[in-house]
Amino acid sequence: MKYVVYGENKVMTGDAIAEAVLAYAAALGENGTTDIVEIPTADQDGLAATAQVLLGPASQVMIEVAPEDELEPEDEDLVNELTRRTAEVGGSRFVDAASSHSDDPAARELRTDPPSED
Repeated sequence: MKYVVYGENKVMTGDAIAEAVLAYAAALGENGTTDIVEIPTADQDGLAATAQVLLGPASQVMIEVAPEDELEPEDEDLVNELTRRTAEVGGSRFVDAASSHSDDPAARELRTDPPSED
């Protein structure tokens, strides 16, 4: 689990989703473009909820580790869509981060090998 930290607010979501949101935010910021992303999360009672986040050049978004939860939201379609959007806005250098958990064949082709530890 990870928190997507946006200003003074945190949205807890799955690892792959958080990483895809961060990569997309970086690509949007680099290109001076904005978009709204719906992030699956849980409300105070643990029920499924959605948070909408505006991403763009003025957004200051980060992710941080959250407590593990066996009900971690997984949304492969959302991760694949954010990976596609990241590539579409010219964020090719961010695509690997967005696709690191994707099983989509197109996303797998975009991955690079991790740096070797010398």
